[in-house]
Amino acid sequence: MIIWGKKMKVCFFDIDGTLAIDLDVPASAALAIEKFRAQGNLVFICTGRPLPYVKQYFRQYADGFICFNGRYAVLNDRVLYDVPLKKEEVNKIVKILDSCKAGYGFSNNDSISSSLVGGYIHGTYNPFEYKDVPVYNFGVFFEDKAHFHRIEEALKEIVILNPHGDAPHADATILGSDKGTAIRAVCEQLNIPKEDSFAFGDGANDVCMMEAVGHGIAMGNALDVLKEKASYITDPIDQDGVWNAMVHFDLMKESMPLNA
Repeated sequence: MIIWGKKMKVCFFDIDGTLAIDLDVPASAALAIEKFRAQGNLVFICTGRPLPYVKQYFRQYADGFICFNGRYAVLNDRVLYDVPLKKEEVNKIVKILDSCKAGYGFSNNDSISSSLVGGYIHGTYNPFEYKDVPVYNFGVFFEDKAHFHRIEEALKEIVILNPHGDAPHADATILGSDKGTAIRAVCEQLNIPKEDSFAFGDGANDVCMMEAVGHGIAMGNALDVLKEKASYITDPIDQDGVWNAMVHFDLMKESMPLNA
């Protein structure tokens, strides 16, 4: 429920390791978000994943979504920010990835997974075919850590890669438009001052979120590089980290300890 005319606050949440473990949102986090939104405040999920994915699995927790690591943002059905990759950018990235013998998939708003796949996957080369549809981001597939570091080095001038734990996959933040860029654009369009904006994260690609808001919150399970940039470090995701941080910042009407 959005109460227009009221001075709103806004929270931006990364998904993996922040809001959810796989697809499971802790009950305390869900309750904290419910109380926060009930006061007319806004919640955005801020992720590297495509819009169909977050709508399918996390629609009930948010008013809006920032997807593809900051290249597309919507509030309900209103598009607030839309920066697809140019064809020449896609071709440049493909050339680099092919030279590294990486697998990759580019994402658009038509599928919950990478919709344009190419490169070296399971030892077989799959030619990449660019289609005349907007694409916003890509993920890479690699064989091992050494292979990942070769890809990372080749892309370092244009991309920051965010590996997914032990899985041989990483999503990309393409320099020039990231989660922080989109957050600033969203807050400007909604006339929400920086001091009323909060971001929750745990990974390296969330550093730009910390820099874009008035209050950057690192989960207790976050990487050290993010904790160094955060204004507050809360508990881990599985120890009521979201709830405890929202109590700390007095973001809910009822701010009693969860188990009181």
